[in-house]
This record gives sequence, C-alpha cells and structure tokens, in this order.
Amino acid sequence: MENVYELLNHAKMDLEEFENQRLSDYESKAAKKQISKEIRSMKNSRRAWKKTLAAAAVFACVILGMGTVSAAAGWLPVPDSFKKIFGINTDEEIETANTMGTSTDVVAEDNGYKISAEGIIGDGKNMAVVVKIEKSDGSPLLENGRVPAAVEFRAANEQAVNDRDDSWSHGMMGSVDGSNHADSIEYFIVLTYRKSAGNHVLISLEDMQLLADDGPTDISGKWELDIPFEIQDTFVNLARGQKFKYGNSEGTIDELMISPIGFSVRVTTADQLTGSDFIDMPMEIHLKNGEAVELGGGCGPEDNGDGTWSWRQDGIYGNMILLDNMESIVIGDTAFPMK
Repeated sequence: MENVYELLNHAKMDLEEFENQRLSDYESKAAKKQISKEIRSMKNSRRAWKKTLAAAAVFACVILGMGTVSAAAGWLPVPDSFKKIFGINTDEEIETANTMGTSTDVVAEDNGYKISAEGIIGDGKNMAVVVKIEKSDGSPLLENGRVPAAVEFRAANEQAVNDRDDSWSHGMMGSVDGSNHADSIEYFIVLTYRKSAGNHVLISLEDMQLLADDGPTDISGKWELDIPFEIQDTFVNLARGQKFKYGNSEGTIDELMISPIGFSVRVTTADQLTGSDFIDMPMEIHLKNGEAVELGGGCGPEDNGDGTWSWRQDGIYGNMILLDNMESIVIGDTAFPMK
C-alpha cells in the first residue's frame, strides 16, 4: 500500500503563477485534511473529477472586477453567519453550503476601522458575502460600552448605478442577526444576477453608520475588498423550451433554474405583458413531504422588440432547500417535476 508521500510523487504542479504566501495554522490544518481526503478519493476511484465553475460579483456598492487565481468553493467551511442568512440547520444542509461557498480572509482598513470578508457563497445566479466590522486596534466600536444594534453603509449614487453593466437584477443587504457585539458586528450582501456572475468580486463599502439605542454614529471611509472566487454552478435547469398556459396567457419557458438557495424563471410570450396573466402568476416549490414553498423575488416584463415579450422572476428562498427534498416546481397551474 502506497503512503501519502509516495502518492504525492505522482502529482504534477506548476507553482510559478502563485504568490508565495504563508498559511495560518487553521488554513494549514484544513489544507492537510483536504489533501488527505482527496488522496484517499484518488486512490479508491483513480478517476479525474472536473468541477463546472460559473461565477460571482456586484451590487450598488459592489464593483465588478477581473481575476485569475480564485478561491474555490468547498476549500474552507463557510462561516456560521450563512446558517442564519439561509436557515441552514441540518448536517446535509451544512455540507451543501460548504460545497457552494468558502471562508475567506480579505481585509480592508480605513479611518481606524477594519472590515474583513469572512465568507462567500453562490450558485451561479445568486451570490452572498458576509463581512465583519471591527476597530483596527481591537477596541470597542462605540464609546462608553455601547453595543451597536445594526450597521449601514451609504449606497452608491444613482449615476454610479446607471453606469454599471446591468448584470445584476436586485439584491438585499443588512446586519446579520445576533452578530452585534461591543467590538464587532457582521453585515451581509446578497445579489441576484440576470445571467451569471463573474469569477471575481470587488466590494466597495463607503461611509459607515453604526446604529445604537441612543442614535447613529457616522464614520467616514472607504473599504474595498478584492475577493476572487470560483462559484460552482449548482442549478438544475428544467423544462427549457416547454410551452404552458396560465389563464388567458400562453408562453414558452426559456429558463427554469433551481438551486438549494435560489431560483430563476424566464418566459417568452406573444402577449403584451402589461396585460398578461403572467404578471401575477403564482410559483411554488412542492416538497416530497407535502409542503409547498411560495417563490418570491424580483420580476419584470421586457419588450424584446420582435413582437414577443419576456417575463422574469428570480431570487433566493427564505431558507436553504435541498434539491433531493424537492418534488416539483409549480408555475401557475403547471407542475414541472424535478429531474
């Protein structure tokens, strides 16, 4: 039986493109554990496995960037904050989250305050980042022992938003529940993209406001976090090209994509959508246990300029839903079984 070192003799690596960086003790231990796991997998199967990678990137205060070497999903466990954001509770859900995201250690400092990107998670259409806000010297965020209840950042102005490439459709952001302490607080950003995200995220947060019971505290500054990340596309695409009716409207499904954290639906119709039944069409995920989860998110009609219209709805769920627990997706009166 070959030992670990003998197996490593067969590996070929080109390290010239990587920067020489020292791993922390935690990263070193995690790397050793992951390498041992992969070696056992190679030894048992002797098969190559290639991930299908898709992407990540931008929102009002988020600027799209470009990258080369990226952190891959599943390298380090996602932070516990994602359990609160996506309602992750079971071991199976935690394992799924870890395949869709990773912990990170990207830091920006300005005006005596440090903001660290703790983790990122995505499915190819949706992306979420959690950051931690602290003082650079480790002292309390506010004076006189006050604990901030929430944190906000000044949004980018309207012109800055209009100058972007319109790759994202909508998003949400806010303080992570229960993360507020005297010396730190966490903040999340969740984005949904029209098509897919990139493989690099440059988050630019400006002018922070810490909210406490006795009023807000304004802190001027700009914190840019450069986060490379390769998101594994975890969507299942159902019913492409299938026709269906709802009320008096008829259309063709261009996209029906479902992941453990979100969905994306696009329908093309010859009906003018301003008066179409599609606008108020209900959508649900029917689970194998008999429960139904209503789907809500951003939506809107689009004139394609060729006599057809497109209707789109996409977003994230309130809680993570494992694909294995889904029975079908119901749009209007039509059920589309999971593959």
